[in-house]
Amino acid sequence: MLLLNDVHTTGISLLAPELILVATSLLVLAMDLIWKERNSSRLGWISIAGLGLAAFVLLLAFQKEPDHAFGIVRVDRFGNFFKLFTCAALAVVMFFVMQDRRERKHRIGEYYFLLLGAGVGIFFMVGTNNLLLLVLGLELLSLASYALAGFHKGEKRSAEAAMKYIVFGGLSAGVMVYGISLLYGLTGTLDLAVMASATGEDLPRSLATAITQSPGAVAVAMVLILGGFSYKISVAPFHFWAPDVYEGAPTPVTTFLAVASKAAGFGALLRFIAVLFMNPDAAEAVQDYGLQMGSLIALLAAVTMTIGNLAALRQESVKRMLAYSSVAHAGYILVGVTAMNTEGFEAAMFYLVAYYLMNLGAFGFLLYFAGETGEETYESLNGMGRKSPVIGVSMVVFLVSLTGLPPMVGFLGKWKLIQAIQGVNDGQYLWLAMCLVLNSVVSLYYYVRVAKHLFLKEPGERSLKPAPALTGLLVVLAVLNLFFMLYANPIVEWTNASFDLVSSAE
Repeated sequence: MLLLNDVHTTGISLLAPELILVATSLLVLAMDLIWKERNSSRLGWISIAGLGLAAFVLLLAFQKEPDHAFGIVRVDRFGNFFKLFTCAALAVVMFFVMQDRRERKHRIGEYYFLLLGAGVGIFFMVGTNNLLLLVLGLELLSLASYALAGFHKGEKRSAEAAMKYIVFGGLSAGVMVYGISLLYGLTGTLDLAVMASATGEDLPRSLATAITQSPGAVAVAMVLILGGFSYKISVAPFHFWAPDVYEGAPTPVTTFLAVASKAAGFGALLRFIAVLFMNPDAAEAVQDYGLQMGSLIALLAAVTMTIGNLAALRQESVKRMLAYSSVAHAGYILVGVTAMNTEGFEAAMFYLVAYYLMNLGAFGFLLYFAGETGEETYESLNGMGRKSPVIGVSMVVFLVSLTGLPPMVGFLGKWKLIQAIQGVNDGQYLWLAMCLVLNSVVSLYYYVRVAKHLFLKEPGERSLKPAPALTGLLVVLAVLNLFFMLYANPIVEWTNASFDLVSSAE
């Protein structure tokens, strides 16, 4: 009995970050019903405090080099990396909610409740080697995201965004679950590490045997699962939902989908590939199959970044442009995944951190000016950089970083992706590195277009209201874009330490 209590106590301590988020979300929901206040900012600060406490616990666990399992939940540095990323992204998104001048300020406690619920889903999604829990976490994230996308129930755009997101999300989830069911039928297990390394004992057969005896079934399963991941991270040809949903959803929700949700999808994808194909204990046939998967991912990366950038060229809405830009950046990150080695995955994780810094800043800029002008077009930005030079210059920093030009961290992120890919199989993917460079050149046009309207167009008579808190955050993000280019060691060491335990998963 005492031993059983010790096991449960240990398990609760391992799940402390998840439990903190659950408790915070329930507290926010209860206080929203009790206070019934016209200004819900207190609920926002409670939510941010809960995220801060969860992040503090994760940092303590990270320093202790955790590598534990509680049932089908794994606690390791890789999972903690994406959980910390999620906490940081959600905190900024909640701050955006409080700063959004187009958002009503009373009785929106469910906004924070849904964001916290999505965070819980992400925590489980990136912290397991079991495909069942991965799908459950993904669905919890998706359900909260559907509700958030349609949060403005009275607006046609928001309702349309939610409907499209639900329909396509349900379809992609079904496709992914069917692929997982095929893998389960072939191997008899849902645990990725067991699936990769099993010799067939106590199982119908190992994945290595299935690859040899039923290559067609394995190929179908992998394509379906990869399709499910591709939808979540908006990879072509599963990206078609992103522009409409991003445009119709409230800007803070769009920020969440473009940053936190996308990073969570990549976290789950990286774990799936690393544990299944890059595990040192995996059978040789499984590792070889992973290299073939790399060729498919390379094709997806090239198509995704090209479609994203070419589509962004034609947009007149800055929000839709950023939506297609996020599609292109998903293609960039897949370049690191294509390498199918530790260096490539660490480069992908580094780029996700850079993407956090530059994309949050870009959406914060959009939040401010859309709140002032009521529009999200290029024309609405005419001369606004002169009227608000601090925010305008900060946006130029984000645009330079998104393009991948020095001296911003976006340049370093792309350089690491190119370095990771150039030595794979004696330069097999040099064409992909060239594709990344050419697409970055294309992206320069629509990013510079924003700066052109900000500073080179004549301003209108509209005056801008100051937003010191939001301005301060954007300045901090802009400075960090420059700082981490000049001194990237903290991020490099963090990403390198975070991936060590995945490649040696049990």
